Amino acid sequence: MYLKLRGTMWRCRSALLMLSMIVLTLLLAPSLVGDDTGWEKTSNYIPLLSDEKLRSFLEKQYVPQAGLLRAATMVSPDNTTIYVANDNVLAARALAVLGSPLAENVMRILYNNFSGGWNGKIDILLCKDIPDKFYKPEKEVMGRIDSYIIVYEKMNTSVVITDWYDYADLLVYHALDKLLQGSRSEAEKAFLNLTRMWDGYGFRDKAFNGVYAVYKCALFVYLYRALEAAGSTIIYDYQDIYDKCLEIIAKAQDPIKGGIHTDYRVVNGKIVIQGDMNTETTSIVVLALYSNYPEWICLNTIRYDNDMLLLPKIMIAILLATSLFFKKKISRYARKHYQLLISIIAGPPGFEPGVSGSEGRRLSPG
Repeated sequence: MYLKLRGTMWRCRSALLMLSMIVLTLLLAPSLVGDDTGWEKTSNYIPLLSDEKLRSFLEKQYVPQAGLLRAATMVSPDNTTIYVANDNVLAARALAVLGSPLAENVMRILYNNFSGGWNGKIDILLCKDIPDKFYKPEKEVMGRIDSYIIVYEKMNTSVVITDWYDYADLLVYHALDKLLQGSRSEAEKAFLNLTRMWDGYGFRDKAFNGVYAVYKCALFVYLYRALEAAGSTIIYDYQDIYDKCLEIIAKAQDPIKGGIHTDYRVVNGKIVIQGDMNTETTSIVVLALYSNYPEWICLNTIRYDNDMLLLPKIMIAILLATSLFFKKKISRYARKHYQLLISIIAGPPGFEPGVSGSEGRRLSPG
């Protein structure tokens, strides 16, 4: 009798221990998925676009004495300016996606010297939540290294941008943030508003002055992929915009240096590329076309939606623990489905900088 009671108590303790472990795993797993889940390279299929040249360009923008990338190549003062955000926050991930060992160096500087370099706006491109409001950006000089000046673009929270919906880039950030929060319908509304800015050649938003911005085409591609991953079907009505954006981006890549030129005009119905090549535009193109970040925007919703999932998580934990109590151990079947559950909730482990993954799907929808 004593041995039987002792055995029962042992199983109870084991069950409680397993219950605690499962609950903690299910509750904390989402927090283990950082922004680095998108570092895996997802595709090499970009018509007329060379990922090797993209990498080469970004690596040549690297300033060794600063451990960061300069903003531009020729235009002053950006050719001697190093922006923490947006440029290097995005470039670090772009370099990682392209398999460059410099990614780790840049990331280390960002986290050691600038707490990651986040600014509450472009963070959303890396699956990190941003404020519901948009604020006026301000540049803060952080220091100088040789002939280079280091600038950190931060948001002035005392000045709210009330007409954000008139700007194509802010519309994309808003849509992605809503998607991250789990509202595909709100993201689709923003997407449709974005398509209304398209004039057949580019996005004619409030900032338009006769010159189109290439990075806004890349942002459209990013949002398109994110909504596609979230199961949206309305995007396919605008595949022509998607295809045109890819065409423009391909034209904007410099055939020699490999970077993406910033602007273009339309002359007699033809796209004419102009402007300097810069780190920010090139990095956004890499993230939009080659990374897994767009797909992870919708999956990472769980990181910010734990309250809704708390009850089902606890119920699953109790069921698994009960199985342990009555069967002394989790069966292979239960263990298999537990692992599947964890993989769905937590996603794949974070990718190390410079690691390339499988080829992934083609970016051309169909």
